[in-house]
Amino acid sequence: MTTISAYLVNVEQRTIRSVAIDRMDSLKEIRRHIGCSRIDMVRIDRDHCVVVDDDGLTDELPCFTELTGYRSPLAGNLLIVGTNAAGETVAPQRPIEDFAEMLRIRYPVLSPVFETIRGPNVFGSRVSGFSVELKDMTPVILPEAHGH
Repeated sequence: MTTISAYLVNVEQRTIRSVAIDRMDSLKEIRRHIGCSRIDMVRIDRDHCVVVDDDGLTDELPCFTELTGYRSPLAGNLLIVGTNAAGETVAPQRPIEDFAEMLRIRYPVLSPVFETIRGPNVFGSRVSGFSVELKDMTPVILPEAHGH
């Protein structure tokens, strides 16, 4: 099996790592890595694209990703690949760190809101609701797995 490398962003784990893709069945491999059947490609630069779930923004989202210089949020896991002059999928030509810095994974965090309870024989507090804050981070780079 002839493979090429790509960078997989697992948005729920907030990580990015190198993965191998079978060159002879790259479309099937890409779909398997990002977990969808319909894909779209977002150009990063002349030589690189992010492969995304084409239907990802129509689902409920636990989080989403922002790509520097791209106006729309990206949903679901992402796969960063290189492209050559013929439009074929090839290994990325830049280090994984470059791409990690371009990505901001945004996710909601719920924080409890407390109210004080006071009465003739009662004093204490209870959760009266939750506030929601949208946090963000660059994906953590995982070390390359050996033995593939």
